[in-house]
Amino acid sequence: MKETIMKKYRLLNRIMNRISENHTGAYAAQSAFFIVLSMIPFIMLLLALVQYTPVTKADVIRAVTHVLPKTIYPMIVSIVNQVYNQSQAMISLTGLVAIWSAGRGVLAMSAGLNSVYGSKETRNYIYLRLRAAFYTVLFIIAIVLSLVILGFGDRLSIFIVNHYPFMKGIIDLIINIRAVASIVVLTVFSMTIYHFLPNKKTKFIRQFPGAFLTAIGWAAASYIFSAYVNIFTGFSTMYGSMTTIMLIMLWLYACMYIMLLGGEVNEMLAEDFFTSM
Repeated sequence: MKETIMKKYRLLNRIMNRISENHTGAYAAQSAFFIVLSMIPFIMLLLALVQYTPVTKADVIRAVTHVLPKTIYPMIVSIVNQVYNQSQAMISLTGLVAIWSAGRGVLAMSAGLNSVYGSKETRNYIYLRLRAAFYTVLFIIAIVLSLVILGFGDRLSIFIVNHYPFMKGIIDLIINIRAVASIVVLTVFSMTIYHFLPNKKTKFIRQFPGAFLTAIGWAAASYIFSAYVNIFTGFSTMYGSMTTIMLIMLWLYACMYIMLLGGEVNEMLAEDFFTSM
């Protein structure tokens, strides 16, 4: 019993030392900050594209106010109004430039994973920036999946069924399997990030343990975030109009931290297990 406790203590101490040495918190904070910067331009781009469909501004606002909690939807409604009142070409150009610039969030994550995996960055800077812009879009898609489907899926399903009753069977099926499906998608996404972002050759399948833990962690963080914004109001009193941004920043920081921890798990397994195979 005592030996088991000591083993767990040594393992925990080793993990904490790695987290400190690799500056996990700092890289997670950088990633979260710059990805938040890229989220609004990305939403603007999506809304600019929506204008080419039969969906109207009223439809978008109605969906936002029904699906998202009161803490978040004022910001989204403001973005919707700006997009529909400005030039689509200018919005698209601004969005693309902003996403390119905000690719620094992915660069920060790449630097963090390089630190975790013990590798140095030697790749061309232009290549890294182009790749970062691409992965920024992937990150935002994964973030939206986590937040909307896992966090606010019930609100979304009620809204869709109320407006399109014939889809009830399909929506019920999606809601029933959403947790499993989201875990699978997030696991594959995380494996892709661990395999391609760091400047180190790794086998794709060996990224599964950390990727699976990351997917579970993201799902848990999304549920906690959803419960908090739906139940508590103290945060709104403290930060006022900045509440939405602060909540998203905290949630995203937790997600980025969890992703870097998943990388730590993969690297520790590579050192202790895979090297002996």
